Amino acid sequence: MGVHDIDTARWFLGSDPVAVTAYGSSFGFPAFAEFGDCEAGVALYKHENGSMAFIHVGRTASHGYHIETEIVGTLGTLRIGGVPRKTQCDIYGADGVLTECPEHFPERFEDAYRNEMQAFVDYVRENKKPEITVYDGTVCTKIGYATTEAFKTGELVRI
Repeated sequence: MGVHDIDTARWFLGSDPVAVTAYGSSFGFPAFAEFGDCEAGVALYKHENGSMAFIHVGRTASHGYHIETEIVGTLGTLRIGGVPRKTQCDIYGADGVLTECPEHFPERFEDAYRNEMQAFVDYVRENKKPEITVYDGTVCTKIGYATTEAFKTGELVRI
């Protein structure tokens, strides 16, 4: 879990992490722990440029598919994604206010997937190289393995 969040943190921060510590829990789903995995996890990264990234992942969101990013800086904060909304309609009733959320990632990211496929076709047709390289994938994989090691050992792992 979290590999795309690692990519996002590298992009937003313009820097690679040099160390990570990670923890996880299977409080609600003990079967994950039986396989050395977790239902929910957190990782804290220290980056080369002095910035930090904190990633929280979970396998369940009873209200629907949920991803958000928050960037806290010295001059302000950006919050991206917040609570996902299926529509701009809030339903007010006897049980309170209901906001419908997407139930799964294809529903939430349909346009993104379409744009991704179109970009791929454009790169092939125009013989262009994408901005993302094999290096990015390799580095992200290395960071992911370091995060897993930190989770399994409970120790700070240098990347």
